[in-house]
Amino acid sequence: WSGLANVILEVLGRDIDVQNIIDQFGELIYRELDYVAEAANAQRFTELYVDIADVFVPKVYNSYTTRKVLTMEWVDGFRLTDSANLDANGLDRVKLVDTLIQCSLRQILENGFFHADPHGGNLLACADGRLCYLDFGMMSYAAAEQRNGFLLAVVHIVNRDWNELVNLYVKLGFIPEGTDLTPIEQGLENALPDVLNADVTELNFKNVVGKLGDIMYTYPFSLPPFYIAIIRCLGVLEGLAIQVDPQSRVISKAYPYVASRVLTDSQGELKEALKRLALTNDGHIRWDRLEGLLDKAQDSRGYDVTLALDQLSDYLISAKGEQLLSDLADEIVEGAESLGVEVAGYILKASQALQSSDEIFVVTAFQEVQTLIESRVSTESSIDNDGTSPSIQEVLPPLTPTMERILKIASLIGAQVGGAGDDSSLEDVTKFVPLIRKLSSEPRLQRTASEIIARLGERVLSRSLRLAFGLPAPVFDRRGGNIADNIQS
Repeated sequence: WSGLANVILEVLGRDIDVQNIIDQFGELIYRELDYVAEAANAQRFTELYVDIADVFVPKVYNSYTTRKVLTMEWVDGFRLTDSANLDANGLDRVKLVDTLIQCSLRQILENGFFHADPHGGNLLACADGRLCYLDFGMMSYAAAEQRNGFLLAVVHIVNRDWNELVNLYVKLGFIPEGTDLTPIEQGLENALPDVLNADVTELNFKNVVGKLGDIMYTYPFSLPPFYIAIIRCLGVLEGLAIQVDPQSRVISKAYPYVASRVLTDSQGELKEALKRLALTNDGHIRWDRLEGLLDKAQDSRGYDVTLALDQLSDYLISAKGEQLLSDLADEIVEGAESLGVEVAGYILKASQALQSSDEIFVVTAFQEVQTLIESRVSTESSIDNDGTSPSIQEVLPPLTPTMERILKIASLIGAQVGGAGDDSSLEDVTKFVPLIRKLSSEPRLQRTASEIIARLGERVLSRSLRLAFGLPAPVFDRRGGNIADNIQS
């Protein structure tokens, strides 16, 4: 019957291998009824994911397990949807959902061996807050190329690069070679922006998949079993997550992990994905998008900013990174000069603002700054305001755009460094040493550093001379030339 179905679908112009789908489904059902295979799945799952915090897998007793009997450790716990018991035991449902989604992403996109049926009956919340996985009969596997393809698809959708997306689908075998891709590309461009215009925190996985499904049904797509298993898994995952935490969205929770992988993975395809996300076609930096990636990646468990910087440094010292290196040099020169002028102006305005306030406020402001430096906490929580003086935030002038950008990127890069004086802080800082050594020994970077110093020196000297003689400040082009020479001869 499956062969006949294939013939009928072929006549209708649909390239769907029903026989292969039925074979795959039958094999999955057969393996789910084989408890020796399920025991092996549970043990492999434990080996791969035992290091994930807050995840627990019951022990399998192989000596008491046969193809018809599975013997595992008894686990006391509660369904994730059992609100009464979760609340009674002080269990954080948002944390449980986050653990579930982060663990699932690691399964699907990092190791490829994943639990394909994460519904409420296959998960328990333990009294100690850990998430317990049950029932390992329905497992699936995605190879490295397939996992990377899924990540690349996310990148292309975020970039709205429909041409690259359809070409990726051809590479993954979703679309037959030789198919006219123009109407498919147009269909994606017409369908997806409606659901993508929402903020990432509001993106609904079901809506995105629904739009993609409409396209895949209209055009000659042939979806392999791994893709169907992933889509089903994520769909079930979001349904359960919303039941437990109505504000939860799989896409919103997944994006930090995707950003972390794109920033830190050394595989060629993902390095190319990072380039597409963070750089324009002519090699210039998309600062807003780079900041967004760094910002989102901070929320992913296991993210290491030194790996992200190492990826960037490899690209910088390669021949392909010449335009980016030149662009960075321009940004550094412009930023450093602007920062110098802006910081001086900011300090002057801040001093005037402080002087115009009462003495109590001035003392309080200095206390807040001291507390901020010592404890690295926000000024809102550092000093209690008695209500008689304005807060320091109300009096100080707003930061300039250059200062905001530099502080933003610096805080994102330094966010993982611990508090001053502890051992973890020193350990985190030393992780940057090999990277600094690599960059400092690279001839191209040494030449660029010399050029930056020379250009900055020229600008500082020109600005100082004009200031000394009461002349207007110079205006420089991006490469350092003075394009507004106002010196009267």
